Amino acid sequence: MKAPKIPSFFKTPEIKPFSFIPRYYNERKERQQVSRVEIKKNIKFNKNLARKKEKGRHMKIIILIIILSLLFYNFIIN
Repeated sequence: MKAPKIPSFFKTPEIKPFSFIPRYYNERKERQQVSRVEIKKNIKFNKNLARKKEKGRHMKIIILIIILSLLFYNFIIN
């Protein structure tokens, strides 16, 4: 069984651990990170551009099919 702690006016300071993480500037690593970010942005831009072009192509094909079907329908009716 432990003895109870008696409160005191003068507390002894507890030792706090010192955790220092040294930081080093690595120019090569930073350049690699910047180039990775730029490459990812470029890939994303190219994907979005390709999607927009493909969507535009699909819309043109749908409109063309509708126009041709209406012309064909008019040709058969008359």
